Amino acid sequence: TETASIYSNRGGSVYPRSVKSSKSRKKESMPVSKLRPKAPMVSSSNDTVLAVTQMLASKRGDAAIITDESGGLAGIITDTDVTRRVVAKQLSASETIVSSVMTANPTCVSMSDSAMDAMLTMVENRFRHLPVTDDSGAIVGVLDIAKCLNDAISKLEKSQEKGSSAAEDAVKQMASLQGAGGNQAAALQALLGPLLSQAFSGQSSPTLRTILAGKPSTIVSPRTTLQETGMMMAEARKAALVVEDSVLVGIFGFKDMMTRAIAKELPLELTPVSSVMTPNPEAVSPDTTVIEALQIMHDNKFLTLPVCESNGSVIGIVDVMDCVYASGGAEGWRSIFSSAMECDDLTETASVYSHRSASIRVEKKPQKDNTRPVSKLRPKKPILQNKSETVLAVTQML
Repeated sequence: TETASIYSNRGGSVYPRSVKSSKSRKKESMPVSKLRPKAPMVSSSNDTVLAVTQMLASKRGDAAIITDESGGLAGIITDTDVTRRVVAKQLSASETIVSSVMTANPTCVSMSDSAMDAMLTMVENRFRHLPVTDDSGAIVGVLDIAKCLNDAISKLEKSQEKGSSAAEDAVKQMASLQGAGGNQAAALQALLGPLLSQAFSGQSSPTLRTILAGKPSTIVSPRTTLQETGMMMAEARKAALVVEDSVLVGIFGFKDMMTRAIAKELPLELTPVSSVMTPNPEAVSPDTTVIEALQIMHDNKFLTLPVCESNGSVIGIVDVMDCVYASGGAEGWRSIFSSAMECDDLTETASVYSHRSASIRVEKKPQKDNTRPVSKLRPKKPILQNKSETVLAVTQML
């Protein structure tokens, strides 16, 4: 469900279907260009899966736009697709042509389409990626739902720092949709800063324990092969948690499978997951609310979060879309997206490039004040180590 195939026959040709705006309100008619789509990573439909994964690995990407012989949009393939459609089916990446496993004719939007409709399309359909074209149909970018969510939260945080009411109004609307109580109000404060001036009546926010109840687990041992791990991940559509003696020791995601295993041509049947996993990942308590989890993912640029009890026992794993759906879904996030679009920062310069040499720029408004503090740059949290530690200890911690 990460991408969707929609066909439209017009005289025997297949065209990507574009999501058009049906809203007339100004904030909902802002174009997709305001979302600053990422530059597309492009491959040919005649390339092998191995070639595509190696290209993505070299550029640190997680999705490739696939073009046909005429340079038009043919499809899209993501890191998740590689695990589900290549690894799980035991296909050879070096012998499989990407056109046979890509999502053909994916839903797409144009730069002039409604940004609100584009974001809600991704949330409602659980699309992680959405290709973007210019008005002539040339591919100029890709929207990533995780980036859109992060940007929306960042804009509201900055807006609140400037004294705008947009962020507070958005959170109040979101809270009312969830029936938020005092605990939820506190969680929303953690998400967007000191935005709420009052508590809300109703039920408390769902916790990660609640949304993980009954969900299939993807727990493997360090000795599990990549082939077995990939098949479990494909079935559950979740990253794998590596557990030894009931303790979480690592995590292995879809991008890891693509860049660390497939792109490097490792023998999946012989390679243990421990050799390519990310060791000692950060985990959260199952009593963490979904909004707090989103804040953690936003701050650390995580796509997934392992969930463990205080004694170390593993409960499961959640991703961005799990939390979005549990915190109001499309309607809950409509107010967040809408208010974020009202913030000045969305007018900052953005540039995306087409493989047809097209370039689109969004003009930047002149700054009235050049004395903004360093805090506006959102410094990353420091990673600390004692000066008496060895270089080995420091590099392992990093």
